[in-house]
Amino acid sequence: MFDELNKYQNNGHFFFEKGGVLSQVSKDVPELPGVYYILRLAKGKIDLVYIGKSGTIEQNGDFKNQLLRKRLNTCIELGRNDKQEKDIKRQDFFKQKIDEENIDALDIYWFVTFDENHQDLPGYVEALLIQRYFDTFGELPPWNKSY
Repeated sequence: MFDELNKYQNNGHFFFEKGGVLSQVSKDVPELPGVYYILRLAKGKIDLVYIGKSGTIEQNGDFKNQLLRKRLNTCIELGRNDKQEKDIKRQDFFKQKIDEENIDALDIYWFVTFDENHQDLPGYVEALLIQRYFDTFGELPPWNKSY
């Protein structure tokens, strides 16, 4: 579905299952800017549920904010996403979703978009992926609440 990602050689994926430790299964994800998407494996079906990015570039060309590994392991701001008052650790968020949605596993794919080989801003690539998904399905992925 996302042919745009084929050019990024620095990529990979990992599974997160009930009882898993997110920091362990994501230990090989680099601390570089990029994009990621999450597939939900449940009841014999595979659905894309989230598209995200890591790393925001500042005017001087430096990246601020969390890069891939850190972004995949830190808090989610539920105040914006689920109208709750507090943040939740991503590990806990994934466990909660696994229980609520009867998920067998999450398959998380990541792609470094900005390194010595490519200079593609993560926000730009994320926008391309979101647009491709929207063009295909007429809505955002279920866990993307807005864009």
